[in-house]
Amino acid sequence: MTAPNRFSITEAAKMLRDKRLSAVELMQSCLDQIDRREPVVKAWVTMDRDAALASAKQADTELARKGSTPGPLHGIPIGIKDIFDVAGMPTTGGTEAYPLRVASKDATSVAQLKAAGAIVTGKTVTTAFAMGDAGPTTNPWNSAHTPGGSSSGSAAAVADRMCLAALGTQTAGSVIRPCSYNGLAGIKPTYAGVDIDGVIPLSWQLDHVGALTRNLEDAQLLWRLLKSSRHSGAEHQSASETAKPQRLWRARGLFESEASATMNHAMEEHCQQLKSQGIEIVERDFPESFADILNNHRIIMATEAAASHHDNFRQRQSLYPPNIKSLIEAGQQISAVEYSLALQHRKLAITEMNYALRDVDGLLSPAAVDSAPAGLSHTGDRTFNAPSSYLGLPVVTYPVALDQKGLPLGLQIMAGSHNEDALLRTGIYCERIASFDRFPS
Repeated sequence: MTAPNRFSITEAAKMLRDKRLSAVELMQSCLDQIDRREPVVKAWVTMDRDAALASAKQADTELARKGSTPGPLHGIPIGIKDIFDVAGMPTTGGTEAYPLRVASKDATSVAQLKAAGAIVTGKTVTTAFAMGDAGPTTNPWNSAHTPGGSSSGSAAAVADRMCLAALGTQTAGSVIRPCSYNGLAGIKPTYAGVDIDGVIPLSWQLDHVGALTRNLEDAQLLWRLLKSSRHSGAEHQSASETAKPQRLWRARGLFESEASATMNHAMEEHCQQLKSQGIEIVERDFPESFADILNNHRIIMATEAAASHHDNFRQRQSLYPPNIKSLIEAGQQISAVEYSLALQHRKLAITEMNYALRDVDGLLSPAAVDSAPAGLSHTGDRTFNAPSSYLGLPVVTYPVALDQKGLPLGLQIMAGSHNEDALLRTGIYCERIASFDRFPS
């Protein structure tokens, strides 16, 4: 029998409902994997094994109760990035510069997953304040390579089969890039599509809650549980829906010139696969406003980071690691005029990109410039991810190949605002065409 920790959420949930697997067996399988691999992968900050097993035992008791109606995540082990509050667990923010505290209540997104039956296995490593100062986590495909960031531990834990899914955040590239580097699927929804209450802020215009999963079918399930009641694109479909896209916009320009030859080859191969299924691949120029996205993203992120950290930075500046420190210091020097012009540009760019996406099922591009780079002192290039964070548009990612070093390569699809449901159906179809089924050995 396949080890339970290798199941997807969808597979495990069905086996739990059918009484072919117990929640205790599933949790113990994940904990055993953590025992085997955590000394190398270093994905976790805080764990309470006894509480996790007790919750799994309670889940089995509830499943055995006659007439019980288990939630869609009943008994499923998940990881939570350590900038989210989890009741009874410390929130560290990945740095001594954050005043250590034990959360009294769950972040809204954590509470939503718990309400669906999920069991929090523990808190996963984040880079300091979800910026670029790398933590100890390694890439489970090759421990000499970065897992990406800032959702480093979340990505590594899911990829290494230590939990079945994890929550992360993205302000620039912190969900989609780690997914690409670790052979995962994932979703960063529309800005404010998931409630961010109970999460340490970095930039209130750019912060997003996202999910890192084994496949997009699981991401689809988590999205339906997490989406905010204020989200205007709510739909109600049965699980695991897919839809063949009619037309995809192939991104070139920045997404081709900055990509490695290996990534461009993977992109070309996948486009040919999609064409063979009768999907039209179109090419067009980006709106003029697209050229200024990266610069204005930096202006907004730096300014708002300086504001978010104003009091704490004044009190604990010496404890801040270099990348987040330099971002805050840069933000302190940005004028109100520069910040206002960047916000004005962002509003225009959102309008123009939504218009450009109106007649396609999505914008297809590499999810990162290359596979995970060697070294653990950095988390990789976020150039291909910052645009969707700046625009606040939904994006999904899925793996398509391994490079010559045996490291995963992922692609991403971006859609118009509040089109997550249709985007996920498209993404699941494309993911199945790619048929990537590898995981770290």
